Amino acid sequence: MIELYTPFEVIEQVVELIETERKIQKLQQKELALKADIPFPTYKQFIYQKKISFENLIKLFIALHLFDNLKGLLKSKEYKTLDDIKNQDKLPKRINK
Repeated sequence: MIELYTPFEVIEQVVELIETERKIQKLQQKELALKADIPFPTYKQFIYQKKISFENLIKLFIALHLFDNLKGLLKSKEYKTLDDIKNQDKLPKRINK
């Protein structure tokens, strides 16, 4: 099934993930910001206004040891040959009866 999310919905899910993990690890918001080496007002802006730089978001994931969540960002498609790349979007030729 294809699930479509708006960018804002994705950010809301990330905020929920980070806040849940922060609470599980029994960290205060200020402690997490310090551990991630980001200013506390930046962390609050992320939580309440859903705005953060990509670099600071990565720092939060690293500080919370959420490395598995980052693997999907780094995954790329694998192609075997240049012909595979060229032919991947081609439709099959018409078959005569």
